[in-house]
Amino acid sequence: MRNARNVWQGICRGLSRSERGLNILLEEGEKTYTPGELKAAAERAALGLLKAGVVPGDRVGIMAQTTPSTVISFLACWAAGAVAVPLPLPMRAVEPRSFVEQSRRRLEKVEARLLTLPGSLIPMVGDMGDGLRLVASEELDRAGDMPPTPSTPGDTALVQFTSGSTSEPRGVILSHANIMANVRAITRKVKVTHRDCIVSWMPLYHDMGLIGFLITALAAGSSLILMSPQRFVADPAVWMRTISEYRATITGGPNFAFALSTRVLASGTAGDLDLSPLRLALNGAEPVDQEVMDGFVAAGEACGLRPEVPYPVYGLAEATLAVTFPQPGKRYRVDHVSRDGIEANGFARPAEPGEEGTRTLVSLGSPLEGIEVSVIKEDGSEAGEREVGEVCVRGDSVMQGYWADAAATAESLRGGSLHTGDLGYLAGGELYLVGRIKDMVIIGGRNLFPEDVERCVERVSGVRKGNAVAFGVTTRRGRERLVLVGETHLSCSRAAAEAARAVSSTVREEIGVPVREVVLVPAGSLPKTSSGKKRRFLCRDLYLGRQLQPVASSGAAVIGI
Repeated sequence: MRNARNVWQGICRGLSRSERGLNILLEEGEKTYTPGELKAAAERAALGLLKAGVVPGDRVGIMAQTTPSTVISFLACWAAGAVAVPLPLPMRAVEPRSFVEQSRRRLEKVEARLLTLPGSLIPMVGDMGDGLRLVASEELDRAGDMPPTPSTPGDTALVQFTSGSTSEPRGVILSHANIMANVRAITRKVKVTHRDCIVSWMPLYHDMGLIGFLITALAAGSSLILMSPQRFVADPAVWMRTISEYRATITGGPNFAFALSTRVLASGTAGDLDLSPLRLALNGAEPVDQEVMDGFVAAGEACGLRPEVPYPVYGLAEATLAVTFPQPGKRYRVDHVSRDGIEANGFARPAEPGEEGTRTLVSLGSPLEGIEVSVIKEDGSEAGEREVGEVCVRGDSVMQGYWADAAATAESLRGGSLHTGDLGYLAGGELYLVGRIKDMVIIGGRNLFPEDVERCVERVSGVRKGNAVAFGVTTRRGRERLVLVGETHLSCSRAAAEAARAVSSTVREEIGVPVREVVLVPAGSLPKTSSGKKRRFLCRDLYLGRQLQPVASSGAAVIGI
């Protein structure tokens, strides 16, 4: 992998060391590829792309359903020297025309030549416009001799659209060198080898699923077990059962997945499990909650889960994927700090755990090889130890820019550094995140972070954990007021109204600020990105536009003030 000039070459070298190859778990059974079969299938599909008119450098859209032909399509793109453009599938009910239009706009933006997708989805997608050819991924298979892959390290390998949690999705341009640098850094930090067995249900249109698991596992020669995110959501127990059955050593997912798995483990509904072979369970893609990590460890102890297995990490698409990782083999570290110190003074002052006003943050580790992390204050100076500021990243994994968006590129890449928009601090060389700049709410001179409010709210009976959104709304008098929207399973309006009032009381008592209005909505109705992140700005727009469908509310609406 060290001297690989492109992603396909890196994967081929990994496959040459792999013992078991790839297994894809499907509803109707399991599809298994030996390393040799996987390489041969990818090369035949690459010939199919070339015969369909794709030339090196062309953008190829991939509707990234977790199927054998989709995985082969990704590999085929890189074998043919094309640029892969993953397109998400909707995780929640979405009007089909809206979904198709979103996909069309992305493909049009990158001037894609071809869209490959499972044949069963072609009737749903229909006509995507002139100049774009639709090809069933199952039909790419062609016989013949595969020419050498022409891609150089500086060529574009992937256009990864951001999740759109704080803005419209943007196409992150990643070169072969970007991806291979990040994969090498991950592999060296956590010592991934051909002896590892990796299980992932993360979607292939998400950087963690595509780069963190698919590419990294194959390039390291590890055995890889894939399943669809839809399968996990339908039956959360399947994740832990699969880890146990295949004796997996590495897995991962976002924080909410560990919360769901804690319930599964505590209930015993997954059956007899052996989680003792597991050495790393990466927790990334959304804010990491110490209580969730602690609960997962406690619930998994009876199944052999070791306390050093949960592995909180930090990364973002604009840095290819991974930025900071902790030291493997050690229990995750936490930092107890004064909430007032962060909100009023921008300083993470140590505090006693359990004290009122103490915030507990999880360490996300130190920068990976080839990556530099700094924290920059509002005045542009570099922050000192425990001073809060914007997290900035330099290194070989940082993107080339956003596709056809010079203004956004200039905003994010300044002075040779990637400005992430995340707020955090460094302590003892390790990174701690406190929130995002755009999400911050200022109430009475206090800088409030929505995550603090949401975690507080989600402990209230009747509010779905992981499904509360806090945001600020400015009144006509120019004052910012806090609004909370949360999902509930409660159908009784009286019970829901009591829960809404309990939310207001809890926030006032624990956070120390009033909530102008609490709105509880039906389960499944909060807007989220394709990767499951909360869309706070869209939720705010829906609130202001009176487009939410409340089960109950408490307080006074900000609208019209």
